[in-house]
Amino acid sequence: MIRVTFVDRKVLVWGKGSSINEARVIGTCEGTLYRLYKPLTQALIHLEVSPSELWHRRYGHLHYKIWPSLSQMVNGILEIKEDHGRICMGYALGKNVKKPFTSSDTRSKEILDLIHSDVCGPMVVKSLGGHQYYVKSQEQG
Repeated sequence: MIRVTFVDRKVLVWGKGSSINEARVIGTCEGTLYRLYKPLTQALIHLEVSPSELWHRRYGHLHYKIWPSLSQMVNGILEIKEDHGRICMGYALGKNVKKPFTSSDTRSKEILDLIHSDVCGPMVVKSLGGHQYYVKSQEQG
């Protein structure tokens, strides 16, 4: 296992068993991005994913029980065994129900007394006009 840190506009990497004094500089900050000097195998992280999990993700989180029938419908598709042992987090998050907004005593009496809008920001990079927020207003129907 390796450790990575960003110090003094430099990217440092060192082994878990060693100290930061033995760290190697593998990149520097250029503007708001860090650029690596060259692709280093020590700087890459590998996560082992089972074939069923990999193809589940590639198929857009297709349910695991569909795979046997999918291989009958499509020629040349891989036969993948259903070897998952957990719930798909993307699926679970997609099934979350949004809680209702709290009730309000405020009521608009005239046009434009109450405006609903989406505010996005602050943005990391300012717009050409120097703004950090984006506001999109919506009409209430």
